Parts: sequence; structure tokens; C-alpha cells
Amino acid sequence: MLTQYSSRSSLTRKHSAVHKVYVPASARQNQYLLVVLKLDEAMSNMARQMNKADGDYDGFYRFIGNGFLSLCRQQQLNNVSFIARDKLVRVRYAEEPQMIETQQQLLFFYNPARHSGVRSIYDPNQLCDKLEFLFLATGDALRNQASSFHRQVVELLPKLAERLNVTVSQFKLKDHQHLTYDIFSAAKGDKATRTHGFRHLSERYRQQSMLLPATANSQTFAIARLPVDNRILAQFDSVPQAEERYNLVYTRISEVFFAAARQFNLKHLAIIANGKIPVVRAASDGSYIRPEGELLHLGFDTANTGGDYVSQWHNQRLADSVQLVFYAADTDINRKGYGRFVNQVSDCLKMVCRELGYQNQRDAVMMRFYQHLSYSLPERS
Repeated sequence: MLTQYSSRSSLTRKHSAVHKVYVPASARQNQYLLVVLKLDEAMSNMARQMNKADGDYDGFYRFIGNGFLSLCRQQQLNNVSFIARDKLVRVRYAEEPQMIETQQQLLFFYNPARHSGVRSIYDPNQLCDKLEFLFLATGDALRNQASSFHRQVVELLPKLAERLNVTVSQFKLKDHQHLTYDIFSAAKGDKATRTHGFRHLSERYRQQSMLLPATANSQTFAIARLPVDNRILAQFDSVPQAEERYNLVYTRISEVFFAAARQFNLKHLAIIANGKIPVVRAASDGSYIRPEGELLHLGFDTANTGGDYVSQWHNQRLADSVQLVFYAADTDINRKGYGRFVNQVSDCLKMVCRELGYQNQRDAVMMRFYQHLSYSLPERS
């Protein structure tokens, strides 16, 4: 009997270990909430009525921005932005705080443990389609404080709705959480780790006494970057034409990637080597690929049991890195969370890197794990 009990206990421990992820203690965390309000006819009329001159919306934007920032001070939210630019908002970790604007994006860089700030970003000569209110989490324990931060933002929104004379149900709230680390950090001497189970956001919040609306949508995925350097290119030095050589490089990486992914039962994938930024979404009506300037919109239909295998690259251009996208299906989560999925992605990446000749102690292969949820706020009774 003792032998049988030990064997069963050992199997239980092994099964449990599959769902635990040992993440470098140096992993970077980000959380931000983006609240979106589409301009309806009433708000558009308000904007026009507040114009000092035709096509000048500065007064309208200042009225909204100043009111929003005042409410944030009262709520002790210390890193916030009012945005009226109709551009994709992205947030990343950095030691130096800055905001970079491109033709289609607004990129915010900051260190949650050190940086705070308030700002209004708009073009006074253009009436936007939507107003956005960005809340950046601050502190050094973002995951533990995530539900408190989410609740703090939700509590502000009825006051903001009252000021703007809209209903709270017109707000759409998006909660973004990222964890970023080098999959080879241990080989570089970074031995300290933290254990993560990567629970579903709604489950993590429920365990912290916060219930989300039943209509909340969520998605989970990972994106890794493989640097393209001379060692990779040298494998195809015998090919004289640069365009043909680049195509062979990308084809080789994609073949290795898809073959490795199949071994770990990862089915919803993309390889991107054209310099575009992937905008990843769930696609219940069928998968799609839609390039749009700087962006590449990718929709993954997880109901497609055959999987999604997307390849996007430019034969005539050498990308400085190749992005590998792993989208989690419903079958990639269980009652313990996404731990098994994250371990499969990490093992797949390590196999790809071995096949392509990357060196653990020298090359940095960054993986960013994304958990997003969104919902429209329910009307208050």
C-alpha cells in the first residue's frame, strides 16, 4: 500500500508541475486599462457648440481632459492620459518614461515602480470618433494588485459619465496585462524565479472578491521575437540574390516553427517578418489577415480545430526580428489556468532556437504573455 500511495503522490506532483510556470524574477510586468467612449450625436453636437471657431475643438477637449484629470486626482490614480487621436494605444515597460506617436499608434513607455504622470493628447483641429481614457498601473506588485486597480478605475466611471452627460453603459473597458521575459535568462545567470499558474483573469478576480459581467470577453496569447542576425543569414550565403536569400531565411524559420508547434499541439499560430505590428483578436466568424499601414490585424478562430497557420513576410526586405504568435484556444486552459499552455510555448520556442542555432548564453529571445479582457459596463440600477 505504501508503494502505491507514493507512486500516486509522485504522479500528482508531476501533473501539478505541468501547470506551474517558473518565470524569471526579473520578468517585467505591465497592466493598463483603456476605457473607450464612442462619440454619439449628442457629444458631437456638444463639441461643435463649444467651438470658438469652425474646426477648433480645443475647448471641448480641454473640458473633458481637465474634468477627467481632476476625477483621477480624487481617486488617487497617478498615471493617466486623456486621448482623442483615434490611434492604436500600446504600452510597454521602459526605464525612461516617454510617449511616441506614429501615423497609427501611440506608444507609452514607463516603469510601473517609478513613474507617474498626467497628460492630454488630442488634435484641436480634428473631431475624433472616440474618446479614450488610459490608466497605467503603478507599484511593484502589479499582479497582486490587479483587481484593486481594476476596481478603482470602475469606481471612477460613474462620476466621469455624469460629467460627460452619458450613461455608464456607453463605456467599454479593456484590461490589458503583460508579462515579458527572456526565455534564456537562466543561461545568462538570472537564476531567481517566481512560480505562476497564469489563471484566467476572471477567475483571478473572482478569488479576490471581484465579479465581472457575464458578457466579459477575454483572450490570451503570446508573442516572441527572434533576432535575425548574420549567423542566420550565413546559412544561405551560397544564394547570390538578396531577395531569394531573405525568402529562404523566412521559409526556413517558418518550417521549423510550425513543425515544433505541432509537437506541442499548438495550433493557432502566426509568423511575421515584415516589420508590421500584430493586432491580435478573437474571430468567431472566421479567421482573417488584414494589413493596414503599420499594423497587421490578425483574427484567430479557435473553433477551427484544424488550426490557423499564418505566414506574413516581405521577400525583398530584411526584418531585424521575426515575431512568432501563439494564440490560446479554449482547450489550452483548464481549471488551473494557462500554465500548461505557457510551458508548451516556451518549450516550442527553445526547440525552434536549437534548430536555428541560437545561443542560450548570448541571444535574447523575448516572450511576452498577454491576457486581455473587455466588456461594456452594465447600467447602474
